[in-house]
Amino acid sequence: MKKGMLELLALFFAGSFAIVPLAGAQHGHGGGEKDKALKMDTREILVDGIKITFMVMANDEHKKMLKDMKMKEVIESGTTHNVTLTLKNPHGKDITDAQVHMKVIDPQGKDQIKPMKYEDMMKIYNAYFNLGEKGKYQILVLVKIGDQKKTAGIYYQL
Repeated sequence: MKKGMLELLALFFAGSFAIVPLAGAQHGHGGGEKDKALKMDTREILVDGIKITFMVMANDEHKKMLKDMKMKEVIESGTTHNVTLTLKNPHGKDITDAQVHMKVIDPQGKDQIKPMKYEDMMKIYNAYFNLGEKGKYQILVLVKIGDQKKTAGIYYQL
């Protein structure tokens, strides 16, 4: 990884940006909407014209969805949930070439940090996390598109 990206990640994960204004920018679904068919929590945020859609799904539901779609994926051991993102530019076109890193902070303040992998077939960025206890989680992302950097986040209640 290049030195500049490492420095950027260090700043991001040290908490050098404010999540509160970004969490307040949630729209479209109010506090979040459970997709009844998939049992998935979906939130949308608009950041500088980029629409970021967060989707959180328990691994059991994710396995069912993958099976129904006749897709195979190894679910990361030690995790309980799949978190995906979609990114769309101001014209509604998918952004497929971003570098995305996610940080999930659990109700006790412990964090998990992972790069998100792009899945071309589904046009999503994807990672697995352990959301093992009930409570309020903070889900933060750092998105790098070319030389532009965007940060966003949501709160997720389990």
